Amino acid sequence: MADTLSIKSVSKKNLPYFIGWIAIFIWLYSYFLPMGGFKFDSKLYYENVGYTSAYYYIFLAVGCIIPVFIDGRKFVPKTIYSVITAFICFIAIRFTGASILSKSLMIVASACIGHIFASNTFAFFMILNNAEKFYSMILAVLLPKVLMYVKPRLLEHSYIIDTPSLIIFSIMILLFVCSYFYKYNIEEIPVNNNIKAPRRAYSLMPLVFVIISLNDVVAPSTLRQIVNVSKDQIESFYFFGILIGIFIVIFFQKRFSINICNMLNISFAFLAMGFVVNIISIESREVMLISASCFGSSYAIGFVNIYYLAGFMTKKFQSIKFYKFGIILSTIYYIISFIIIGVSENVEMLPPPIFTALVSIFIVIIFFVLSPFFIKLLYSGEWIDDSYRFDVTKCSRLEAKLKDYKLTPAETEVCVLLLEGYTMRQIAGMQSKAYATINTYCTSIYRKLNINSRTELILILQDYISK
Repeated sequence: MADTLSIKSVSKKNLPYFIGWIAIFIWLYSYFLPMGGFKFDSKLYYENVGYTSAYYYIFLAVGCIIPVFIDGRKFVPKTIYSVITAFICFIAIRFTGASILSKSLMIVASACIGHIFASNTFAFFMILNNAEKFYSMILAVLLPKVLMYVKPRLLEHSYIIDTPSLIIFSIMILLFVCSYFYKYNIEEIPVNNNIKAPRRAYSLMPLVFVIISLNDVVAPSTLRQIVNVSKDQIESFYFFGILIGIFIVIFFQKRFSINICNMLNISFAFLAMGFVVNIISIESREVMLISASCFGSSYAIGFVNIYYLAGFMTKKFQSIKFYKFGIILSTIYYIISFIIIGVSENVEMLPPPIFTALVSIFIVIIFFVLSPFFIKLLYSGEWIDDSYRFDVTKCSRLEAKLKDYKLTPAETEVCVLLLEGYTMRQIAGMQSKAYATINTYCTSIYRKLNINSRTELILILQDYISK
């Protein structure tokens, strides 16, 4: 996996999609998403448009409706128009003050951001190769949290244009450059089709729900309710946990090629630890900070791996139905989680934070118990092999595996016939080639697979025969 997930595998032709995905993630998690309170807010804009979740719901609705009802080849190239419109809206908001006009402009900008997010999400799932998915998610998780960490230092001084506004415009310019590429490289965008994904693939959806709801909504909300520790300290330890999580992801995946489902279990372990520590640390300030680090590590490990898993599975199936189903469910997950947390924080009669933590721990334990079931469903040879390749394959499992061994097309053809039971003389007759040529192919095959006989060949590839 060290070779397949090399940073060198990030291709120049996909670089705009790679950068666009990171840029929109920075935008969303630094400014737009309401969860957790870890946002790099621009007070100037919020003074003019107000703190309201309406913009968030508009963004979610547009980001869901566009990919579900419109072909990717139509809405991705038009991203540039939404970038330009959003840019104009944000500039105008600076001068319109706290007014209905500002709020109207923000509504339009929110819809545009939804379109931009939909386009970059489509590119992430359907276009980027495995290495590009892996590293873009690492940066998408890390960079918004870097902004969160350096926020107090950037806001210490007064600027003509406040720092958050400057970052907003920088991201918009970056998205403009990327979307300009989208408009004139439509051939990179796959055509919609009616291919059905395997039923077992849909077992991914409950995992997505747990990772999103607990890491992106419940855990940050739990930290926000800590009252005897400063927000800066909590954010610093949360950021430290993010760094630990990213280190774990890179080290274990590149060095040991750990099953992604087991990586998700590591995320769940950190999550459960964070909730347990939070429950027992009511009187201990230092222990509460450990809880923040656990949540940060869980977030980093969970998000990188769940997006990577969903990403290569979606591209492998080339199933727009599977992609749309995931988009709809993710939108529902976020809306429900946000509503529940919002209500529980504002209504005193609802259960206290400790109840939320206990329920979350219970959910995590359930998924620990069911992890063999999910591994059986998700760790399927039909597609999991592709998680450790440069990109997903469109050929049979056997052919893809033989390519991993660097067999030439001629050697691959001979190897397939050997596995089907034909002798070398029969293969020579079938291919109208000399016996010595076929023998040379066989010698090369055995050398590349580090074996000495047909029996060993069958044993080493038995899981790939007739698959």
